[in-house]
Amino acid sequence: MADFALWAAACETAFWPAGTFARAYQANRSAAIEDLIDVDPLAARIRQIMANCSTWTGNASDLLRAGADLSDPGLPGGAPAWPKNPRALAGRLRRAQPFLRALGIQIAFSRESRAGTRVIRIYTRAEDIAMTVSTVSTVSDNRHGADLSHPRPGLEQAL
Repeated sequence: MADFALWAAACETAFWPAGTFARAYQANRSAAIEDLIDVDPLAARIRQIMANCSTWTGNASDLLRAGADLSDPGLPGGAPAWPKNPRALAGRLRRAQPFLRALGIQIAFSRESRAGTRVIRIYTRAEDIAMTVSTVSTVSDNRHGADLSHPRPGLEQAL
């Protein structure tokens, strides 16, 4: 995907203003992540929990109870409903972790104390939420000699 993004960013200046591809690509990524969060009850509830606090720490059983206590009819309750046990919750949380991270919600799994108690730490940082990471480089020079002063007709509608 990175090669495609670099190639598309390098070629875009022949047809569109620089940065057009990066904006469209980022908008599509953001929309896909929002859709994934919206259809996953676990990810949606984690986002709801973290909307009210900046840090949550506990084990999978605590998170299972915290999420089960939320009775928001707006949260999806379809086929992959709220997990029934802590192990299933931890597994689904690991799968949702990259998408939640894209929203600025960090999840850390660790073991604490001598007994090796499993702890889940969920936190948000203002700089994580405010920071947008562009996955596409922009090309600042016109290496191929394309005439950028006259855009080709009909290409404006493509975006």
